[in-house]
Amino acid sequence: MTPSDEARRLLRKADQDRAVFHAIKNQPGIDAEMACFHAQQAVEKCLKAVLLANRITFRRTHNLDELVDRILDQRLPFPFAADHFSLLNPFAVLLRYEDLDLIGISPKETETIMEEARRWAGEVVEKSGVHP
Repeated sequence: MTPSDEARRLLRKADQDRAVFHAIKNQPGIDAEMACFHAQQAVEKCLKAVLLANRITFRRTHNLDELVDRILDQRLPFPFAADHFSLLNPFAVLLRYEDLDLIGISPKETETIMEEARRWAGEVVEKSGVHP
């Protein structure tokens, strides 16, 4: 699979995580962190799609800060503060297995960040000639 194909695939997968987030975010009996996990996953896939569209390698990780650092290290345009996605990091693993309250971010804020990431990643992938 080419980097272009992989970038498009990751954006499709990000869209699936976004759909799950929207489907479960207000469902009774489902903890908010389960919905926010899917938002984190969508953002992770968006960041990886941007890296792939620019043919930048990265190690296998769920750490959004590490992926952003890779983008910044390569001097790619990044329209957010470097720590813009940091509050989503705990949802990758910690909050899925621990009974902790949402820390520092609401599901609505999580949704906003996820949608910003998807719009930006889609634009980057499109401009690179890789159509989502």
